[in-house]
Amino acid sequence: MLTASHVGLLAAVVAAFAGTIYWMMSRAVHHQAEADLLAAAEILVRELNEGTAPTSLRIPETYFHRFGPAPRDQAFFALWNSAGVKVVDKGNVPAGIGPLDRRPKREGPHPFETQVSGPRLDIVVATPDGGQLRIGRPLAKESDDLGRLAVRLATGAMVALVIGAIAAVWLADRISTPLRRMAVSAQRVSDRNLKERLPAESTIVEVGQLATVFNAMLLRLEQAFDRQSRFTADASHELRTPVAVILAQAEHALSRERASEDYQGALGTCRDAARRMKRLVGDLLLLSRADSGQLLARRDPIDLAQITRDVVDLLRPLAQERKVQVNTNLAPSRSLGDAGQLGQVVTNLLTNAIRYNHLGGEVLVSVEPRQCEDSSVKVALTVEDRGPGIPLTSQATVFDRFTRGDSARTQHGETGTGLGLSIVREIVEAHGGTVALQSTPGNGTTMTVLLPTSAMT
Repeated sequence: MLTASHVGLLAAVVAAFAGTIYWMMSRAVHHQAEADLLAAAEILVRELNEGTAPTSLRIPETYFHRFGPAPRDQAFFALWNSAGVKVVDKGNVPAGIGPLDRRPKREGPHPFETQVSGPRLDIVVATPDGGQLRIGRPLAKESDDLGRLAVRLATGAMVALVIGAIAAVWLADRISTPLRRMAVSAQRVSDRNLKERLPAESTIVEVGQLATVFNAMLLRLEQAFDRQSRFTADASHELRTPVAVILAQAEHALSRERASEDYQGALGTCRDAARRMKRLVGDLLLLSRADSGQLLARRDPIDLAQITRDVVDLLRPLAQERKVQVNTNLAPSRSLGDAGQLGQVVTNLLTNAIRYNHLGGEVLVSVEPRQCEDSSVKVALTVEDRGPGIPLTSQATVFDRFTRGDSARTQHGETGTGLGLSIVREIVEAHGGTVALQSTPGNGTTMTVLLPTSAMT
C-alpha cells in the first residue's frame, strides 16, 4: 500500500509537470507564430501606405524563411478594400475565407484579430483605406515540434516514473521493514506480557523515536500494572487481618457456652476489627477515586487555619494520652478546596506526628501565607515534630501506598495501614498543591504542604 501510494503520487507529479511544460511551450510557440505574422502584416500595411500597388505586395523574405520554405509551411495573405471586395491574394489561400464582419482596431495593445482554424493561424489587421489584410499560415512545423516535445516529455516522464517507482519500492521497504518488526513485537504485548519492547534500533530516526516513545509508554503501563497488583495484594492482606480476627473471635465465642463477659469481650474485639476494616475500606475508596481523577469534587472558599484548629482540638485527647504537647501558630489563610478532604490531610499529618514522637515530646502546627521562591504566595501548612525522625533509606518511599513507619519509632509499637501519607499526597495534588518531607534521623520530622491561595487571601 505504501509503495502504491508513492508510485501513484509520483505519477501524478510527473504527469502534472510534463503537462505544464507542454502547455507552456505550446503557448510560447503560438505567441511567437502570432508575433511573426503580425510583424509581416505590419510590413505589408506600411508598404501600402508608401504607395506600393497591392498586386506588388510580397511577404518579406525574412519571414518567408522563418515560416518555412516547405509548401505546407508557406504563408498566404489576402487584401480586401473598404467595400469588402478582394483586391489581391497570394500564396495557398484557403477556400472560403473572407474579411471579418467587424473592422479590426488600429490602436491599442491588441490592434489585430486572431483566428485559429484547425492547424492554421490567421492574423487580420486594418489597412489605412478602411480595408482588411489577412495573413496566415499552417502551424505544421510548430505542430511537429510540439509533437516531438510531447514524445520527449512522455519518454522522460516514463523514465522518471520507473526510476521513481524503484526508489519508492526501496524507500517503502526501508520504512516498512522496521515497522513490520515493530508490529510483530506489538502483537506480543498484552496485559500478561508488558515486558515486551519494540526494537528501537533503526536507520530511520523517526521510526527509532516512535519505538522509543512506545517503549516508554509500555514501561509506564508495566509500572502502573505492577503498582495496581501490589496495591490489590496489599489491600487484600490488610482486609484479611480484621476479617480473620472477627472470624476467630466468633468461632471462639461459639465453640461452647461462655460467660456474658467473655461474649462482650469477643464482640468488642470484633467491633474494633470492623472499625479498622471500615477505615481501611474508606481509605481504599478515596485512593481509588484519586486514581480515576475524581478525588476533588468541591472547590469552596476555606480557611485552612480554622480547619487545622478544629483538627487539633479533636486530636488533643490523643496527644494528651501520648503525653505529647501540641502547639499551634495559625494565621488566617484562604484557599479553595474541599474542607473535609483538607481536614483529613491535617488529621493524617498530625496523627503521625503524635504517634511517631517521644513521650513528652512536642508538635508544632502552623498555617500561614508564605512567599515562595518564584514570588508566588501559597498557603503553607507545616507539621513539625521532635520525634525520632525517618531513616534516610525510608524517606524516598514514605508517600508510597502501604508503606508503614517503623513500629520501634512509636510509643506503643503500633503502625497504621500505610495509606495515610499516600492519601495526603493525593488530596494535596488534587488541590493543585505540593507536600514535602524534611526529616533528620534522631531530630524529628517536618511535613510541609503548600496550597494555592484564593482571591480572598
